[in-house]
Amino acid sequence: MGTDEAIKKLETSNQGLKIILDNLNEQLADIRLDPRLKGLTDDLENLFYAYLKTWIKSNTEILDILKKENNDSKLE
Repeated sequence: MGTDEAIKKLETSNQGLKIILDNLNEQLADIRLDPRLKGLTDDLENLFYAYLKTWIKSNTEILDILKKENNDSKLE
């Protein structure tokens, strides 16, 4: 896989993750209705939120590195 393709895949991944993050509350709506999980859904939502934010941050850091290397190689 080339650098340009990797950049596109990471950008697509980040877009998808941001959509999931924006709709996290809706995603967990069914779980909130289960009385057996009462009190756990907030913790679960916080866990998913932190996980998604970390994943997006990692992707973004890798994207920055790839874009810098890609630009540097084009200058040479």
